[in-house]
Amino acid sequence: MYIKNQFVRHQLVLHLLEQEGYETITTSSNQDEILLWRKMNRMTNIVRISLKQFDWARELDHSIEQIEKNVSKNLQLPLFQKEVNFHHVCIADYVPVDNWQQHKASNIKAIDHTYVYIWASDQDEQFARFFKNAGMKHPLSFSIPEQPMELEQHAQYLKQRIDHIDYQAKKEVADVFNKAKPILSYVLIAINIVVFVLLEWMGGSTDPDTLIKFGAKYNPAMMEGEWWRVVSSMFLHIGVFHIGLNMMALYFVGTLVERIFGNYRFIIIYFLAGISGGIASFAFNANVAAGASGALFGLFGALLLFGLKNPKIFFKTIGMNVIFLVILNIIFGFSIQQVDNGAHLGGLIGGFLAAGAVQLPSMRKSWKQILFLFGYLVYSFGLLYYGIQNDQIQYNETVQIQHIQQLIEAEQYQKVAESASQSLPHAEEYQAELLFYRSFANIQLGNYKKAEKDLEAAVEKKPRFEEALYNLALIYQQEQKLSEALEISKKLLDLDQDNSTYQSLYKELTKTTS
Repeated sequence: MYIKNQFVRHQLVLHLLEQEGYETITTSSNQDEILLWRKMNRMTNIVRISLKQFDWARELDHSIEQIEKNVSKNLQLPLFQKEVNFHHVCIADYVPVDNWQQHKASNIKAIDHTYVYIWASDQDEQFARFFKNAGMKHPLSFSIPEQPMELEQHAQYLKQRIDHIDYQAKKEVADVFNKAKPILSYVLIAINIVVFVLLEWMGGSTDPDTLIKFGAKYNPAMMEGEWWRVVSSMFLHIGVFHIGLNMMALYFVGTLVERIFGNYRFIIIYFLAGISGGIASFAFNANVAAGASGALFGLFGALLLFGLKNPKIFFKTIGMNVIFLVILNIIFGFSIQQVDNGAHLGGLIGGFLAAGAVQLPSMRKSWKQILFLFGYLVYSFGLLYYGIQNDQIQYNETVQIQHIQQLIEAEQYQKVAESASQSLPHAEEYQAELLFYRSFANIQLGNYKKAEKDLEAAVEKKPRFEEALYNLALIYQQEQKLSEALEISKKLLDLDQDNSTYQSLYKELTKTTS
């Protein structure tokens, strides 16, 4: 009887694989259990075909509960499924002695319906019920050989066909994930670590000036033509936690993408995603920024494209983990102010488009590649244009004050005046400081009237602004407005009566006006 049951099981499994589009999930070591599944029209049917004999309904119930629990725990079901049904097909010598058909509904949340069928003593109506519930499109018809030897030979032949189909399916998955050895991922990790050590040695990876010097994304410099920072910033990281997290992601995600897409496709995706992420950061984030996050999110984008091209393999292997990580990182980014969401989302979209431009090794189609490349170029240049026009970001008062201080150190006073003028219309908190810096630049350029006007406006906005008051007093003194200068010197002493510079100015002005 066991050989007969095997023959029937093999016929059913082969029919599901060849005619109905099912795939094997697992087989037990003794071949008594086979799990298959099929996703169609937002409905997933999972089929368990068992040769185990159940004497009592409670044994069957316990077996069903254990199998469904294990499957729901280990199987990555596709997202947005309308219905998930579990079909338990038992091919046995006889049915349980009690009422097995009163099986209770599944208590597993992921499973909507549980169906049980027991084929025993040629009860073909059980297969008919199974085919109807599972929505099969093709009927199953076979005859069972009467001679034991012939039956065994046919069963063995069917098993070989099943094993071959299963082998080909596994080989297809293995081939997808082994297009190349992940050499370039390791090279990128090594370069990033070397650059990080150099940063720490030359001033510290958390020091803004050191980051800017080594090529971090710095909007004021990029607006002056240093667009190479979009690439160089990909190799800089801010602190040990930052590089540790990114290199871990590059080790796991980078090597996976390189295995799927191949070496040169991987490096193209990595750099194009990093560039689009850097441009997005330039467009939406005024602060100094660095890191490989844009490129890494681009690798997630490449995996999403892979999922669209190979949904069965994607969801059977890495799909749910990839989608979960993308959603988690996006939520994390919007929850923490310091995270550069522009770079993350910009890299994600850029990586998706870049992956479409290079395509998977086995799916090269020139017209699709051209379309994706065109989309990438429109997307990136659109971001760049928006970023250049986004004055609120490019003339952010905090960043511009930092930039102005660097220009003063370089004695580029004309640029100081220009930067302050461009930033003032967008300033809210630091208008007085910007006016002061512009006045300082105009003093150095000999434009004393302009400096006087800016200093007057600065102290009007910030009456206790000592540096502005002092410089204004000096200008008044130079222009022989001695009474105004004396009045300001008195204010300075009220603010800081122990300041020797203020005391000297007050004494000098008192003597001059007396």
